[in-house]
Amino acid sequence: MIGDAELHAAVTAVIERVGPDTTTPDTTTPATTTPATTIDTGVWAALTDAGFTGVGIDEDLGGTGGEFTDALTVVSAAAASGALTPLIEHTVLATWLAARSGLDLGGRTATLALGGEGATVRSTDEGWVLDGLLPGVVHACDADVLVVHFASSVALVSRTAPGLTLYHGTDLLGASVDDVALDAVVVEQLTDSPVDSAELRLRGALAYAVAMSACADTIVETTVRHASQRTQFGRPLSKFQAIQQRLASMAALTAQTRAAVEHAVEMAENPDHGGTIAAAKAVASSTAREVAAGAHQIHGAIGFTSEHHLGRFTMALLAWRDRHGDEKYWSRVLAGRASDDGIDPWDLVVDADHAPPSATPGAANL
Repeated sequence: MIGDAELHAAVTAVIERVGPDTTTPDTTTPATTTPATTIDTGVWAALTDAGFTGVGIDEDLGGTGGEFTDALTVVSAAAASGALTPLIEHTVLATWLAARSGLDLGGRTATLALGGEGATVRSTDEGWVLDGLLPGVVHACDADVLVVHFASSVALVSRTAPGLTLYHGTDLLGASVDDVALDAVVVEQLTDSPVDSAELRLRGALAYAVAMSACADTIVETTVRHASQRTQFGRPLSKFQAIQQRLASMAALTAQTRAAVEHAVEMAENPDHGGTIAAAKAVASSTAREVAAGAHQIHGAIGFTSEHHLGRFTMALLAWRDRHGDEKYWSRVLAGRASDDGIDPWDLVVDADHAPPSATPGAANL
C-alpha cells in the first residue's frame, strides 16, 4: 500500500460500496471482464461524489485539497481494486495542469493531451484554433474536455467541439487510447504553461509506477490464494516446490517495485525528484512482464478467460509498462543523469562512503 492508510481505506470503501462485480451492460457497478469495454462509470461517479477526484488540487483552485502524495494514495487504492477509471489522466495530470494554469474545467472530466510537432495553435478572427493530430490520448473518448499542453502554452478544448474527430483505439486493458484529429478547432481557453513537458512526464510516470505497484501486490495476493486453494494430484498447488519458487520470485519482484515506488513517493515534493521517479518507473516496468507471466502460469487456463478478474491486473501491468516511458527510456535517463553529474558507476551499486579504494567504473560490471 502506498501513502496514508486511512485515505487508502476510505477510497477502497467507496469503491466496494458501489456493489458486487458484474458484467451487465447497463450497470453502474464495477466489472472485471478483460478487456474492458468502458470505464467503470459507477466507481468513477462515486469517487467524484466523494471528492477523491479532486485530491491534490488546492480548494481555491477547484479541488478538495491535499498534497500530491495524497492523490497518489487515491491512485494506489483505485488500481488495487481493479476498477478502470481515468483517475491519473483527470486528477493527477489534466486537472492539476488546468488548476496551475488558471483554467476552469467547470467540474467536467478531463484528460491530458500532449501537443507535439503534429499539432499547432494559431490565432484567427474566431479566436485561437488548433490544427493537426494529437496521437495516443488516453481516455479521450471518456473525457468531456481535453487539456492540451504545448511547449509554452495550455489550451482547453471540448471533446465535442466542431472540427475535432476521435479515432478510437484501446490498450490491452481495454482503456481508450485515441488519436485526436484537429481541423480549425476553436479552443475554450488558452494561457501560458506554468510547467514543461518533462515535469508532466515525471508526474505521469510516478503515478503509473504507483498504480503498477498496487496491481502487482494484488496479483501476488490473488495468485497465492489460488495456489493455496487449487488442488492437483491430491494436494494444493502451493505444496509443489516449483510453484513455491515461482511465487517467491513474484513476491521478490513485487517487493522490489514497492520499495522503489515508496521511495519515489517520499521524495515527490523534493525539487530533485527526477532520479527517484526514473528509478521507480524503470523498476516497475522491468518487473511487470515477469509478475504477470508468473500469475498466468500458476492460474493456468482459467486465468486467461475474459471473465476472470486476474486479467484486469495483469493486462494493466503490461499496458502501463510503456505509459510515460518504459524501463529502457528511464534507464537511459538515469544513465544520463549519472554521466552528467560525474558519478562513479560503482557508487550507484554500493554505498559511496564504503566503496573500496581500488574501485573503478568497470568494477560495477564485475
